[in-house]
Amino acid sequence: MDVAIRNTLALTMRDGGLAPIDDATIGIEDGEIAAVGPTGEVDGDADRVIDGRGTLTLPGLVNAHAHTGLTLLRGGAQDVPEIEWMNEALGPLSEAATAADVIAGARLGVLEAVLSGVTTVGEYAANVDRLVEEVYLPMGVRVAAAETINAVDAERADHGPNEAYPLEDAAAEEGLERNEALFDGFADETLVSCLYGPQALDMVPRWLLEEIRDRAAEHDRGVHMHVAQGDRERRQIEARYGEGETTVSVLDDVGLVSDRLLAAHIHGATAAERERLAEAGVRMAANPCSIAAIDGIVPPIVEYREYGGAVGIGTDQAPGPGGHDFLRELRTAALLAKTDRTDPTAFPAWEALRVATIEGARALGIDDRVGSLEVGKRADVVVCDLEHPSVAPTVSKPLRTAIPNLVYGANAGIVKHVFVEGRRIVDEGEPVTADADQIVSDAQRRAERTFGEAADEWLAAGSELAARTDR
Repeated sequence: MDVAIRNTLALTMRDGGLAPIDDATIGIEDGEIAAVGPTGEVDGDADRVIDGRGTLTLPGLVNAHAHTGLTLLRGGAQDVPEIEWMNEALGPLSEAATAADVIAGARLGVLEAVLSGVTTVGEYAANVDRLVEEVYLPMGVRVAAAETINAVDAERADHGPNEAYPLEDAAAEEGLERNEALFDGFADETLVSCLYGPQALDMVPRWLLEEIRDRAAEHDRGVHMHVAQGDRERRQIEARYGEGETTVSVLDDVGLVSDRLLAAHIHGATAAERERLAEAGVRMAANPCSIAAIDGIVPPIVEYREYGGAVGIGTDQAPGPGGHDFLRELRTAALLAKTDRTDPTAFPAWEALRVATIEGARALGIDDRVGSLEVGKRADVVVCDLEHPSVAPTVSKPLRTAIPNLVYGANAGIVKHVFVEGRRIVDEGEPVTADADQIVSDAQRRAERTFGEAADEWLAAGSELAARTDR
């Protein structure tokens, strides 16, 4: 074996639960998990042995939905009404960011995610191939990449919230061509899976969705889309499709409500619509910090799972909720669910850990490869320090307190080792495949320039945050 992690508490995520193994050994060879079991039952030498005493080992965490390229704009679009967030707060900043700024922001966002135990990111971006080539592959991080297809004319700023955005067919066609090139370009790359990425129903023409529906069925591909994500979208759908129409009703009519669809958000759908989505096999990407910060709403994770739907959790983007620390996201998800349901038993720690691993992998359509510790699966593995102050002390009887402590107490400082395809990308808490100091300093320099260039436009846009800043 290449690596053996010995004498660790392993959470394997098999058989519908956590399936823990005390005093376990996890063997890694040629990028695969070669052995999982009690240490006394796993034979064979290893080139490197990690002493797992005082650690917990689990499958790599899966961030199901993220726009890491916006990380450079962290702190510039929060504490504003939902209707202002996209155009008045974020818009002037993102328009000032260059392609190189997006790459720098993505490096910072992926670094933050990896240091919190993430091994897979559901990345959603325009020209996402650049992020894959310049960020994910060099850093050795698995990515489920969706190419953003947005046909909204640049002059939308002149339109009120109840007036349908003007759409350009040429922009839709160009986006679809980029998406097809993404599938072709990374077909043989083991760390990359791809999905279609029509941004949202209010931002693309109906014919594009019909074309994507047909191509997805023909080539057995998935579709990653923002669905029913708030009041702004609701107004746009009624303006374009008529009073009484909703995102879900239109998508159902188009034929996209199926197990090919990964729907980000869906908090703007009705309970009946969410039940319809779940019954059809639509997977949900919930983004608790983002939606709490931008919409003031708790994503319906518990409800959707009660309907039998598959759910993954994402960090979305840094401007607004703050960033891509997945352990913080997981804790927030669990606590908000309890608050929303007025039920302290809702979304318990063990269910949260499954959503963070095997169910998140299922949401991205890659659970045949990752998400659990099983022989033959790809070796995406995280080793956590149970002696870290944020989780210690832990005991194993009468219950394993490491499990709730990990969900409710842990911060990124507990992550000791991260492997993707058996390759070390974090060792003893330090990134191996990235220069953290250089990434942070580059982001700092670029952020100062970007915010400086956007300052006048940002203030002139007149969001509540801009008005408060001006005061």
